[in-house]
Amino acid sequence: MPGQRAARTEYAKRDDVPSNNSVIRGMASSVHARVNRIGQAQDRLGRWQDRIQGRPARPIRALDEFTGETLAQWALTNVLYARKRPAPSFGFGLAPVLTHSVAARRQRRLRGTLLLATLVYLGGSHPSGMAAILAAVLLCQFFAGRAGRTILRWGSNGLVPALLLAAALFALWSFAKPHLPILREAVLEGLLVAPRLLFAVTALHLLDRWACHAYVQSLRPGRHHIARRPFLAPFAAKRIAAHEVTEQWQSIAYRKEGRVDRFVGAGLDSWPKGATRIQLTSARTIEDEENDRSLAAEDMPDLDASQKFEADELLVKVRDELKRLRGALVETHALPNCDVAEYLGIPEDRWKSLSQSSGGGGAKSEWPEATEMCTEARGAPTGHFSRRYLAAQVVAWDGQVVVTVFAHAALEGNTLHFVTRPHVLAPLLPSANVTPARGWDLARRLAETPLHACEDTVALASRAYTTIGRGLGLLTAVTTAAVAVREKDDGRPVSLREHGGRETTEDMHHTEDVQRYVSILQSRMFSTVRAFLADRGLATAEFTRQTIAITQNYIEGDNNQVNTGNMGGGMQQGPPPAGPANRTEKAG
Repeated sequence: MPGQRAARTEYAKRDDVPSNNSVIRGMASSVHARVNRIGQAQDRLGRWQDRIQGRPARPIRALDEFTGETLAQWALTNVLYARKRPAPSFGFGLAPVLTHSVAARRQRRLRGTLLLATLVYLGGSHPSGMAAILAAVLLCQFFAGRAGRTILRWGSNGLVPALLLAAALFALWSFAKPHLPILREAVLEGLLVAPRLLFAVTALHLLDRWACHAYVQSLRPGRHHIARRPFLAPFAAKRIAAHEVTEQWQSIAYRKEGRVDRFVGAGLDSWPKGATRIQLTSARTIEDEENDRSLAAEDMPDLDASQKFEADELLVKVRDELKRLRGALVETHALPNCDVAEYLGIPEDRWKSLSQSSGGGGAKSEWPEATEMCTEARGAPTGHFSRRYLAAQVVAWDGQVVVTVFAHAALEGNTLHFVTRPHVLAPLLPSANVTPARGWDLARRLAETPLHACEDTVALASRAYTTIGRGLGLLTAVTTAAVAVREKDDGRPVSLREHGGRETTEDMHHTEDVQRYVSILQSRMFSTVRAFLADRGLATAEFTRQTIAITQNYIEGDNNQVNTGNMGGGMQQGPPPAGPANRTEKAG
């Protein structure tokens, strides 16, 4: 284009990710969650009552995949040690969560090592007692299992099978009779070892739960310093330092889910895009008559030099106008934590080829795709998978709600295409948002910890009994090893914040705030584009008509309730869309 300006070398950088908010504390605390054993006992008692009263059996409470050691393992596998760049973080910081995930993994390994050491120690100091315990478990498994029941059922079917079974038992007794003193000593030693084993395992579980309480209390709201590096883990600390740099980079991947395209990391709730497309004509050619037919392309006069512009200039104007929402406004509040930055939207297939930060700082900490984005902003809009987006973001509710509106402008063939893509990052799931206990609640939980530890021991014994019953655990070990084989990393981008978050906002006030933020940001973008066109003497009637259709007629909520807005960002109730009327009837 004649008169084209020199390519930019700077871009609008994003604000630093938060280092401490409710989302970070809640998710970091959730990796230390433990099963509520007292609640499980209550559920089992409730099931017995349900069976007596003929009610459906209630579920037994347990930890889901979004909390506890399962969440910690997911974070380590898919984020910390994954050979791909993490998705950018919005209203959230990775370092504290990854640090506590490393601590949770270390605690799990230490617990397993101490359990094994306890068994080895007791087996070495009391071999006959441990052998007696193992033999008792095997005998119980045999007689309670399918094989034992089958033999007993066969022996009771007739005289001959009963005689054969009695002969087999007599042969076993004859073989064991000479060794009765040794067997008696082994049984007595087993009775002596069993309480020691139970006490040691229970004490280990008690210490494990108290350590979890200590980790969670280190993340309480009143504590300003949160650990950002694991202790005595240099490799993990280096990886976390690299991710602290990488999550600030402004490349964001997009993918198609169903019929909706969304940016990974910006939220699972991706709203329909607001797309406008107008042909650029001088304002004097239509004389502000909005209802006239558009002129044919060959009848439109050429724009003069003062009316020509580039999409890059338009986005710069929109960016500068959005930044005004960050400060104190006249007779109103500023948008909370409003951030305006530029991002490079790239396809998710390219994500695995992007470079990562080494965590060493310096030149290696610079965003590698910065030059590409500045160059793309000056080139033709067609034929580029990676494109520049302007993003306006609001972080509210202490990070629980993040609203981001991405905007892209394309100018080609004397036609302006301006599109907005709102995204909403919903609050954390309850299981992924653990709140530290305080006061008497904390004292009660600490007092209940020994009961939980006792039930942890019972649960461990039950799992061990089941494992031994499945062929001394050989089948289980093979199955577990096959499942534990890590799948090949496909390189697709993942977001830890999205993994632990809801799909949409469910609280009424959360939803109202989200609607208001989207309306304000989107309306300010459209009004700025309209003013930019008007300042250059270009027609704005068609653009105004399209933006009104976008900002005034979008559906949110239940019962087809229509929320309408205006170009200033206000919202009001509008009539429901065409179709069957909504009716509210009283029951009875």
